Amino acid sequence: MVQAFSLTSDSLSYFIGYTLLHAPRTIVVSPWLSDVELRFPVNEHIEDRRMNMLDAISELPDTDVTFIVREGEDHNDFVRERLPDGVTMLEIEDLHAKVVVCDEYAYIGSANITRGGLTLNREVCEVIENEYDNAVIYVEEELDVYL
Repeated sequence: MVQAFSLTSDSLSYFIGYTLLHAPRTIVVSPWLSDVELRFPVNEHIEDRRMNMLDAISELPDTDVTFIVREGEDHNDFVRERLPDGVTMLEIEDLHAKVVVCDEYAYIGSANITRGGLTLNREVCEVIENEYDNAVIYVEEELDVYL
């Protein structure tokens, strides 16, 4: 049985920070993506516990990060043009899903990874155990997206 817990959308920035810090692979699925401010737990890898997502990814080069966004959305240009080396962005025409997944957990909910999704809007957010134990397999099986 999969275990789950609810998460406020403003806590999603902490969940993303946690996965970038602790997971070897993180896949962020959001039709619209911004360089949002993330929060991090106390750790020995980064000094600043609040930083923008792209800066955090640059400081954590051992984390394999993939973004999956909606194709043709100008909103995603800012992030697309500033992707750190080694980060992949896949564009999908009919994408509406919002997921942040690592091998252990998956956030599923209504919040886009944007300022509005994380701080302004009322969103439904759940974190569940990743029953596949693999982020890539989760995305393949649940979203029919192949990396």
